[in-house]
Amino acid sequence: MEDKTALTDEQIDAELATLDGWRRDGIFMKKDFIFANFKEINAFLPHLTATIVAQNHHPDFSFISGEKKVSVEVTTHSEGGLTQADINLARDLNACNQ
Repeated sequence: MEDKTALTDEQIDAELATLDGWRRDGIFMKKDFIFANFKEINAFLPHLTATIVAQNHHPDFSFISGEKKVSVEVTTHSEGGLTQADINLARDLNACNQ
């Protein structure tokens, strides 16, 4: 179950300092995952969708094939901002992309 514990600005900044590539944009956290080839993308996309289902937390994402990029944008809409669920999702996505 997702943890919708709201985070303070200080907590968000501290978490972002430990999350490679993630940045804050208002009530969102964003990251562009850049891949060398489509084999890497093919490995990442199932992890992305499985993580979304497992955590029951649904970020917006887009795939830009010409740039070999998957952009992910996450927030907890029901809380109107960033929560522990957003941090947990970011951590799990980063773990697949190392």
